[in-house]
Amino acid sequence: MANVLQDRFAEVLLDRIRSDIHPSVTQMDMLEAVASPRMRLEFVLHLMEKIEADPRPSIPMMHRVRRLIEGFGS
Repeated sequence: MANVLQDRFAEVLLDRIRSDIHPSVTQMDMLEAVASPRMRLEFVLHLMEKIEADPRPSIPMMHRVRRLIEGFGS
């Protein structure tokens, strides 16, 4: 279970990722490393919204979403 500081750091990272048109791969990796399951869900839903809104979505982002979605089944 994530601690309070991990949760806060994950929130900061997710806010930064939400505000960037092209989010930092490093920040996304860091978020995945510290995020609680709830925060991971928010993250993947946000990335899916970015993919849906972009006429030419990032292939690496689509791979990241696929990988994250597969992790929810484990």
